[in-house]
Order: sequence, then structure tokens, then C-alpha cells
Amino acid sequence: MDGCGMSCIKYLLVVFNAIFMIFGIVIIAVACVDMGMLKGFAGMETNGHETDAVLIAVGVLIIIVAAFGCFGAWKESPKLLYIFVGCLILIILLELSVGIAAAALRPQIEGTMKTQLRASFIKNKSTREEDSVYREFWDKIQNNLECCGVTGPDNYVASEPRLNPSYSCCPPDDSDRAVEIKRSDCISLNKYYQQGCEDKVLSTIHSAGLSVIVCGILFCFLEVVGIVLALWLAHSIKNEGKSRETA
Repeated sequence: MDGCGMSCIKYLLVVFNAIFMIFGIVIIAVACVDMGMLKGFAGMETNGHETDAVLIAVGVLIIIVAAFGCFGAWKESPKLLYIFVGCLILIILLELSVGIAAAALRPQIEGTMKTQLRASFIKNKSTREEDSVYREFWDKIQNNLECCGVTGPDNYVASEPRLNPSYSCCPPDDSDRAVEIKRSDCISLNKYYQQGCEDKVLSTIHSAGLSVIVCGILFCFLEVVGIVLALWLAHSIKNEGKSRETA
């Protein structure tokens, strides 16, 4: 291959590695969002985030390897390019392992989350001061997801203590009336959100997990393209070196 063609591959590989860096940052961001959702929706528990932690580590590794690939392509070093290819293959294998583990653990995580949500809802109904954090947690969930109770507003009166649904179960009221009047109006007219929070939480978590999977698949495709370009460039550099020796 002539110098112009090899130069095109070189700069294309540099551009691809820059894209790798960006996607590494995206993987870290998506994993952090997924981890934050799991933490926020698990009733203040912190279990089940191991796959997201591994993804964050993979994202950091990707950024480092991409920088190394840029350096190898710029220096036109076949040895560095082969090391870069080896690192990409290891990252792909690691990503596949994390993806399989995440798919296998997701039902277990969702089951644990259901248990924790139900346990935290019981404490949400408590009047003890030490359980106020659970009331704040459920007010936040019900406000943000526009839901009420675990499976519906009836959860508030289904067990002791039997309470009216929280004001956070009521749709926003932008009128200038006092909060107590708004709450009384919501209770008397039964304006609560009718959908339970459990399904909405699991749906939100599922969407976040799907985003992680899509990012992983897209990045694996880009990594394969990067491997092909790196091998092509390394082969071209070696061939050019042989041509100069025989000239």
C-alpha cells in the first residue's frame, strides 16, 4: 500500500480511538446513572451494583486503551498496535462477561428490590422519627414517578396503621390554596395516582439496563472495527518496511 493509503488508515484509526474515548465516557455515565437508580429505588439499600461498578472500570480501561491506540497509530509502531489489538480483545471478552452476568443477575436484583420496596413502604407508614427517611424516600418516588403505594393507593389502608395516602400521591395542584386544603380536596375526591410504584420503578430500572446493553453492543461493534483498522495499519507498516529493505 502506498504512503497516502497508509496515512489515511492511520488518521482513521486515530479518529476511531477518539470515538472510543467518548464511548468510554458514555459507558461510565450510563453505568453511574443505572447505579444511581438502583440505589435510589432500593429503599436506601446498596446491594446489586457490582455489574455497574465493573462497567465503570471497563469504561476507564477503554479510555486508557484508546489513548494508547492513538499513540501507537501516530507513532506507526506495529508492536504498539498489536498490543492495542490484544487489549481490545480482552475488553470485548470482559464486556461480554459483564453483559452475561448482568442479564443473569437482573431478575435477582429486581426480586430483591421488590422486597426492599415493600419493607421500606411499611416503615414509610410509621410515625417514628427514625423512620422519617423512609417517608422522604417514598414522597420522592411518588412525586417523581407519579405513582402511589407499592401496587396502588389501597396499600395505605390495607394494613396497620391505616392511613390516608400521602399528599405526594396527589397530582400537582398549582392553585394558590393552602396545602392542607389541597390535600383535603385530593382525599375527598380520590384524585390519587392509581398506579403502584413497584411497576414504575422496575420499568425505569429495566430501561436503564437496556441503555447499558445497547451501549455495550454498539461499542463492541466499534471495537471490532478498531481491531481491523489496527491490524490493517500494522500490516501496511510492516510491508512498507520490507519494501524499503529490498529497495
